[in-house]
Amino acid sequence: MERTHACHITVKFQVPGFHRWPDAPEHRAYLRNDHRHLFHVEVSTPVEHHERQIELHDLMDEAKELFCQPTNWASCESMAYHLATRLSDKHQGAPFRVAVFEDGEAGATVELR
Repeated sequence: MERTHACHITVKFQVPGFHRWPDAPEHRAYLRNDHRHLFHVEVSTPVEHHERQIELHDLMDEAKELFCQPTNWASCESMAYHLATRLSDKHQGAPFRVAVFEDGEAGATVELR
């Protein structure tokens, strides 16, 4: 039986920033105010062979440059979506999976296919 496999490359980095959730429910009212996080970002994309067509360090540099700096309105979901979209556009529609976590604890993942 012939084995098959899929190969992905992944980069991780951290970005400090502030954001808020203006419509937070009463029991999370503190989230309505600006609050600081260390956002942990993870980016992954499939590669076709073991000599990858995107260099790891190039992907890291591109992702850091294109990452939407956290703003007052930006949720983890929206930051992940914007970064995945920008990377996919730059790489001719390649699929990307982007995760953004608040302080490495809780966050969101967007998979752009």
